[in-house]
Amino acid sequence: MRIRLPKTSAVALLALAGCGVQAAESTPRRTEAGGARWRVEVADASLRVDPQIVALGPNNVWAFGGRGSEHTAWRPTARHWNGHAWNKVGLPGGRIGAVKAAGASSASDVWAVTLGGRNSTVLHWNGERWTIDRRLPSFMVTAMEVFSPRDVRVYGTGPRAAGATWTRSANGWSEAGLPFRIARTSARSALDVWALTFDNRLYHQDGSGWRPVPLDDVLPAEKRSGFEDTTYRLGTITATDAGVWITAESAGGIPSGKMDGTRTEPLGPDDLRLSSLLLHGDAGGRRWTSESLMEKTGRLSPIGAPIIDAGGEIWLIGSTDVNANESALAHRTATGTWTRTRIRASGFGSFEARAITRLPGDTRILVAGMNDEKGAILSTP
Repeated sequence: MRIRLPKTSAVALLALAGCGVQAAESTPRRTEAGGARWRVEVADASLRVDPQIVALGPNNVWAFGGRGSEHTAWRPTARHWNGHAWNKVGLPGGRIGAVKAAGASSASDVWAVTLGGRNSTVLHWNGERWTIDRRLPSFMVTAMEVFSPRDVRVYGTGPRAAGATWTRSANGWSEAGLPFRIARTSARSALDVWALTFDNRLYHQDGSGWRPVPLDDVLPAEKRSGFEDTTYRLGTITATDAGVWITAESAGGIPSGKMDGTRTEPLGPDDLRLSSLLLHGDAGGRRWTSESLMEKTGRLSPIGAPIIDAGGEIWLIGSTDVNANESALAHRTATGTWTRTRIRASGFGSFEARAITRLPGDTRILVAGMNDEKGAILSTP
């Protein structure tokens, strides 16, 4: 049985036509339904749900997950690629939950945070072994950023469902409250952190505190929430020297005429009025544009953040079906041409990618995800 996390609210969303969204022009996309099969790097059921990939180099990659059942607390799992094999590496702590966030500043400074129930545990790799660095009671991790062994930030929800951040400095760990709950982060430096919140807001931390960054020009404020009319869901975020990229999805209510009991064919994207978006802001987040992607990429993954290279190329996890169960690698060239190629691998009839990364110093792309009861890491052919 496939375990699934919701990709949007169970609401339908209004397409962007007529909503005043500034669209970035793009060359028509080319869709490839087939394509060469991806290489199965390693098959591992622990990588099925919310896997985490930390790529330090072409021959130094960590992949994290969890193993357990719905009736027991999960155990964290780790695989390490050394250029020759994906070796299992034991993690301490027992049933402390699956790994939900991970990061690194170097090969000897790798971090992973687990979530078991309402408690989180911080694990650290010093280049030789994993240890428990800190237990975070009554804290549910959602994201983390690693800048150095003495600057690690773990974001999540603390007691009474309030936003909080745990920070590791030269003086040890300390907790601070936040007026919002962070869902995703992307950082260019310790003084340049961007965050998406659970209430669909964008914030920027520049060393002097957090400030909100309005997205009204691309997601009109009066349309950003509301059950019956329109809901926009900010998905993932990537910040680079060239700017900030955010994925988003919208959907509109299903017309009553399509649900009157006379329809025999399944609902499609047009019926649900689904829309996938790629927002792009300048380096300071002051000017934004929006590109509609549904016809070019299909529905986007709410988990795998965009890959942006220095030459202006973009890679995303798209899909070939309305439920986004059959993932596709969506690619935009520097000149704006889109292609979408279904992710296919031997032994996997379909594959839902839930993490994506490009190996540093290499052209290969890795994805981790699942197909029913199986999980795996795949690499581009």
